[in-house]
Amino acid sequence: MTVQQRRKNFELNDRTLAVMMVTPSLILILVFAIFPMLQGLYASFFQIEPATLAMKPNGIENYRWLFKQPLFWSSLLRSLLWVSTTTVVQLILGLAISLLLHQELKGRNIARGLVLFPYLIPAIVISLTWRFILDPTMGVFNRMLMDFHLINRPIAFLANQKFALWFVILAGIWKYTPFIILMMLARLQVIPVELEEAARLDGAGPWQLFRYITLPWLMPVIVVTLLLRTIWTFRQFDIVYLFAFGGPLFATTTLPVLIRYLAFDARKIGPAAATATIMLVLMLVLSWGYFGWYNKAEKNLE
Repeated sequence: MTVQQRRKNFELNDRTLAVMMVTPSLILILVFAIFPMLQGLYASFFQIEPATLAMKPNGIENYRWLFKQPLFWSSLLRSLLWVSTTTVVQLILGLAISLLLHQELKGRNIARGLVLFPYLIPAIVISLTWRFILDPTMGVFNRMLMDFHLINRPIAFLANQKFALWFVILAGIWKYTPFIILMMLARLQVIPVELEEAARLDGAGPWQLFRYITLPWLMPVIVVTLLLRTIWTFRQFDIVYLFAFGGPLFATTTLPVLIRYLAFDARKIGPAAATATIMLVLMLVLSWGYFGWYNKAEKNLE
């Protein structure tokens, strides 16, 4: 056997091994992601009887019905508010805290471990804890406000349409900011020390170091982190639903919660599938925009 034949066989075996290692993941993605996605898209063009699951084609009628519902548009606006507010605040806080924890401070390692703690707590535990904190009869938040004479009587915050969504947003920020911190800290570790030392020798101050060295190095990770957090927050169901179950009067109903309401409470499976399809399209558009931003950030770094 010649050297060329041996090399060809080695490359073939290497490809076979790669295919064997990737195939199980592809099968799982196909079964648990692609197939349900296509099934939901298919169901969105049918009128589905909840009791028998009998399907009758109705074209785009589910979408037409959905677009006429004020609840759909209000849920979409709440989703956009939920996503934009939590993501932006998480990024600002996460970046600031990660820059602080990157400094040579006493107890830095302990602080790094403590700030990650909320991210490790299950969503149901966080939801129940916050519900207890905000409880009008036993909650510590009302008691604290009354002790400082900011309110005269307890307020049922989660039963108030003005406050409920904002407390859900606050809980989301508290839980997921540690993820931003983790991503930023990991990137800060690989910034070349030589660049910062050279900039300091040239007279650069803290702001110049951040603007011209730290921020450009962080930008690719910032874009990826924002993409992940945007997608995860947009489709997040657990913490939003468990907080107030979509109430009061749909005040905390985002698109994922609306899908659950349409499918199981209103018994409108077709419109629920149409809502899920619209969510998919919106996430694809957002992802496309983020990828363009990521490529630009990579080019600027080069």
